[in-house]
Amino acid sequence: MATRNRRLQQREPLLHRARPVLGAGVRVVAGMALAGAVVLAAGLVARMDLDTLLQLERVALPGEMRQVQPEDVEAVLTDHRRGFFVMDLERAREELEAMPWVDSVQLRKRWPDTIEVAITEPVPVARWGADHLLDRQGRIFGPVDLAAWDFLPALEGGADRQLELMQRYLEVSARLADVGLAVSGVRESARRAWTIKLEDGGEILMGRDSDLSRLEQLVPLMPVLRERSPEPLARVDLRYARGAAVAWQTASAGDDTEATTQ
Repeated sequence: MATRNRRLQQREPLLHRARPVLGAGVRVVAGMALAGAVVLAAGLVARMDLDTLLQLERVALPGEMRQVQPEDVEAVLTDHRRGFFVMDLERAREELEAMPWVDSVQLRKRWPDTIEVAITEPVPVARWGADHLLDRQGRIFGPVDLAAWDFLPALEGGADRQLELMQRYLEVSARLADVGLAVSGVRESARRAWTIKLEDGGEILMGRDSDLSRLEQLVPLMPVLRERSPEPLARVDLRYARGAAVAWQTASAGDDTEATTQ
């Protein structure tokens, strides 16, 4: 028993000596945490002050834009936080590229108060449907007012059919030019039946066969049809195995005519 008491007496000084050390360590850690919180809070306050003071108030639009209006660009950017450090350029770029006449956008912050917006506009090569255009990469964009673009070929069809119809337009334009017919466009129905539209208002019905060999039926017929009447054609129906049904745009040309090839 006496031995045990002596051992307890020897441990007590050690515990007494350890308590100040532990207390000092806790105070040091607590102090460091508090200092870190103060620094973080000061940084946030400074950041908030900078974002308030450093606003991207000016919008610079380098280059020439024919279709996109500066006020439309401003309207999109107005909905974004315009602090120099906090403005989300990626989100702003996505929204600008969703505009009808925008192909691609590059955004850059310019110290101290300017956001630079470089816009590339698409180059239309064809009309698509009632209110869209087709660019050189086959991408559809719009809606737009097509009144100013009536000189472009008119294409119409289902989703993801624009490249196929553009290729058909190019092929039939070249082939029919040989017989003096100018093509204004190509239209495809939901059932994939397609029609060639002519510049003078006529049309050529091709059916659902995508084979352009049907046009070869029309080539030898054209001299015969012009001899019959100089009036422009209203309709040429090539959905026959051999030959075609033809109608003219004026009554003076007579009733519909059926012509056959040998």
